[in-house]
Amino acid sequence: MVSKLKVLVFDLGGVLLEWDRHSINALSPGQFLTIMNSITWHSLDRGKVTLQEACKVKSSSFGHILGEDPSVVKTAMDQAQLSLRPSIPLVRTIQGIKASNPDLKLYIMSNISREHFEMIQSLDLPWSIFDKVFASGIEGMRKPDLCFFQHVIEETGVHPSEMIMIDDTAENICAARSQGMHAILVDKSLPSVGEVLRNLLQDPLERAETFLKHNARNHHSVVEGHKEVIMKDNFAQLMIWELTDDEDIVYLKWPYGKTHGIHPTENSQSNGHLNGCSNGQSNGHFDGNGFATSDVMNGLWNYFTEAPVLTTRDFPPDADTTSTAYLSIPTRYLSTVPDVHLVLEKMATNLDLDGIMRTYFDPTRPRTTPQVCCNILRLFHKFGAGTDPRTEKTEDFVVNCLHNNACLNGNRHYSTPESFLYLVARLYCETRSESLRKRLNAVKAQLQERLNVPVNALALAFRLFACQSVGIELQLYRKDLQALMSLQDEDGRVLA
Repeated sequence: MVSKLKVLVFDLGGVLLEWDRHSINALSPGQFLTIMNSITWHSLDRGKVTLQEACKVKSSSFGHILGEDPSVVKTAMDQAQLSLRPSIPLVRTIQGIKASNPDLKLYIMSNISREHFEMIQSLDLPWSIFDKVFASGIEGMRKPDLCFFQHVIEETGVHPSEMIMIDDTAENICAARSQGMHAILVDKSLPSVGEVLRNLLQDPLERAETFLKHNARNHHSVVEGHKEVIMKDNFAQLMIWELTDDEDIVYLKWPYGKTHGIHPTENSQSNGHLNGCSNGQSNGHFDGNGFATSDVMNGLWNYFTEAPVLTTRDFPPDADTTSTAYLSIPTRYLSTVPDVHLVLEKMATNLDLDGIMRTYFDPTRPRTTPQVCCNILRLFHKFGAGTDPRTEKTEDFVVNCLHNNACLNGNRHYSTPESFLYLVARLYCETRSESLRKRLNAVKAQLQERLNVPVNALALAFRLFACQSVGIELQLYRKDLQALMSLQDEDGRVLA
């Protein structure tokens, strides 16, 4: 749709302009609503009567309808107009959209009397940015008259399918759509119109990439429900690296002490204990290549890049981060890291009592996690070891968790089922084993059951990525995609 749209048509009151209902004290809200729904108001909108005629005492006047003095009614109407103020956030969004889309035409189409239209000309709206204003009191037509929409379409000279109407009244939205226009209803219960327009007219991927680059090496993890707790970890950085293939926006602490994207002063202040040793150094000695002889020649990765948070001071390396590292590191780097087959062997012998590969390379933490098992299996299959019989129990565990919906309520470190379904989908797409793909085929049905279920932004992104990966039709997850896009802020970040 980004390339098709040529015209935006905005309403004034309730869209470009906001008004304060509490500022009207000459009439009650009920009285004001009564006259707004009257035939006389419609005639005023169409310019058939003047404001003075609409207020004066006669059978169809506002004063007669309400049993009030005409001066009281006029005072209330003037109070409403004088309370109008530009919607600054929307105005800024429109200016930004126009700057990035100079050929886009902007129009105003509003139900407003001649007198009140003249009154608002002094408001601080960027009037010059709009190509034309269609005021009902001047045009002789009002919304939702279809002839008014047809008139605007004809005047713009653009096909209605290339236009968007932005209005705060459902019947006007209906009328616009009936003429073939796209339309956005402005309502506090819906995503803001600014967000919707940005995502229609500005590429969300380009904005996201810009945000990542502008904030390079400052993309930290936070604890869900406790955003004040910041964690600097290898795991998230590796995922970002894999998805973007941009090493300049991430920071890492390699198992053998090497750092990437971390300022020396930051590293020296961390006092972290990585791989069970201070500042990432190994308990063993270093060989001539700078690799430590312990921890499988230091090919085992630690989650944290600095001092562990919300856990023990000495935090062991884990299979999840290690798998993610070898899955994410570009091929050009593989010759510079310890042999992956040493890591695979370590994982294959790091089993719990059920024969399932464990999360931590530490006998004092005998934990297994379905999501971690997925990543381990992905690693084995990527490097040609998917048929290793020692993976069978781990594979069975993942398959049983999938078929029995075991991760519906998340688990210790992954709070939603989407993380598991995402990793299963990755395994499903990456394995060359047809028998494993057949066993994992249930991921498609599980994903469809989760569609439109409210979750946090990361889980929603996991769900969408998984849906796209396994070939679920766009029309089925379109609402989820729109929900994620609505969470993108003006600067490109996604708000959780």
